[in-house]
Amino acid sequence: MSDANYDPSRTSRIDTQIGLVVEDQRTAELRQVIYTDDSVALLRDESGNTTLVRRDTFDAELGTRYRPRPGAEMPSDAGQYDRLREHLSTYEREEGRKAKHKADALREALDLLASEGGEEAEVDGDDSDDSTDETEVPFEEVAGIGPTTAGKLRTAGYVTERDVRAASDDELLSVAGLGPENLTNLRGFVD
Repeated sequence: MSDANYDPSRTSRIDTQIGLVVEDQRTAELRQVIYTDDSVALLRDESGNTTLVRRDTFDAELGTRYRPRPGAEMPSDAGQYDRLREHLSTYEREEGRKAKHKADALREALDLLASEGGEEAEVDGDDSDDSTDETEVPFEEVAGIGPTTAGKLRTAGYVTERDVRAASDDELLSVAGLGPENLTNLRGFVD
């Protein structure tokens, strides 16, 4: 268990997840994670500005530069939806992988922000037609799964039917918002 590269100051036991509020030690500002995936973390500061940080950099600095502030409340959005939509529009007009990835990240962040604080509505699931393992799962169509939980499932890496089928029940249940009943509904939806 001894690793020559192990550095306890670079180890974080804090899980990077949407809604996490941190204090940036360089600026003394509070920032909230509003989107995260395997590549990036999108942070919003107190004035509503957003910063896209490489996920590996953010995770490495979590606990040192970015100190978690449990229970800290971020100020309201103060009209930032419009600003994020403007950025999204700009990235959608641009070409290239980087612009596409930023547009996807902002689109998901806006979806998650729009559902923040709202109740997740139950929706009757459709029976899948001729779906393949690579078909993206429309989680919002599964009974009991709303946009917030759908975003958390996608962020956790469950995007396609194959991803859901390959995951154990315990792995899927570890996603916040997905309970046993919704898991049963999800399994029935993708099968």
